[in-house]
Amino acid sequence: MQFSQEKLTLALSKGKNFGWGVCSNYLIKETPKFYKNVEVWDFEKDGSDVKKIDGKVFHALADLSFDTICKIWGDKNYGYTFFENELPQTSVENAKKFEKIIGGSSWNKMKLLEKGINNADMLIQGIDPEIFYPIEYQKNEDLFVIFSGGKFELRKGQDLLLKAIKILQQKYDDIVLINAWYNMWPKTMELFANSPHIKFERKGNSWTEVMNHIYKINGLDADKIITLELIDNTKLRNLYSQTDIGVFPNRCEGGTNLVLMEYMACGKPVIATNATGHTDILTNDNAILLNNNKLLRLMNNDQIWAEWVEPSLDELIAQIEYAHEQRTEIKQIGKKAGEYLKNFTWQKSAENLVKLIN
Repeated sequence: MQFSQEKLTLALSKGKNFGWGVCSNYLIKETPKFYKNVEVWDFEKDGSDVKKIDGKVFHALADLSFDTICKIWGDKNYGYTFFENELPQTSVENAKKFEKIIGGSSWNKMKLLEKGINNADMLIQGIDPEIFYPIEYQKNEDLFVIFSGGKFELRKGQDLLLKAIKILQQKYDDIVLINAWYNMWPKTMELFANSPHIKFERKGNSWTEVMNHIYKINGLDADKIITLELIDNTKLRNLYSQTDIGVFPNRCEGGTNLVLMEYMACGKPVIATNATGHTDILTNDNAILLNNNKLLRLMNNDQIWAEWVEPSLDELIAQIEYAHEQRTEIKQIGKKAGEYLKNFTWQKSAENLVKLIN
């Protein structure tokens, strides 16, 4: 690829243990391999006041209105967004400030176009192939271990999984759930009050106490649920090796679901909702799909706040039970997942980013 001489400034949200931070860190690392003149905006050193700079700027967009995290503006500007809620009219107006609004999935791009934002495009996340690659099983064969990851909130569908686990653990005594659900923004958990599947009450001084209380009021056996505190995603690979299947009954994903991708990249099978951002990753061959999904419309003051999907609890239970009984077959599905996810790396994402801005 021919290098551009025009400066490209990456104004992204650095950090770890959350999706935006992981995405930003890898794009910062990989983009200079494909673009000669790259700078990274340092908020602490360079400030966040409104400022005009030369060249192109690739912005992390902070909210549904497409406000930028950093107020700098280049000669050309590109916004990167992951969203799950309906876009307000201000997003349409703010989109005009950018050469492109780049969504994290084809579903995001579709929602942008539906809103009349015609300068829409998409950039799919990647995985780190040095960390997430096919692994050997390292687990107790007397147990059937389910993994679930993603911050604990209604959108991620953990209430569906907890209900399914309760039902299935009464039938099979070998089912264990390991979850990495730590939520750094506990306010987002409150939507569980709308769940038809679980009772929700936030009570406890630590994350484990909060989750154990939820298990208790819903009649779940906490001894068969392993609840992890905040864990660095680079340490998840070893955890995945000790599980049989990942379950992701998510109601909506603006991106492609980074935890799902990393789990699959390790050659592990998944049961996942075949809707929204997941559809860029899942196929009939590399996953066990949840297809019986109904429209879920969430309202706020008589306005549509979000349009997600509602997976079928019965289908989820049936697919987990199928996986429980067909352990040799699901390992083959996992192998196909591992091969397929080799096509999605952060290096490939950075290369596609450079193509988008050129």
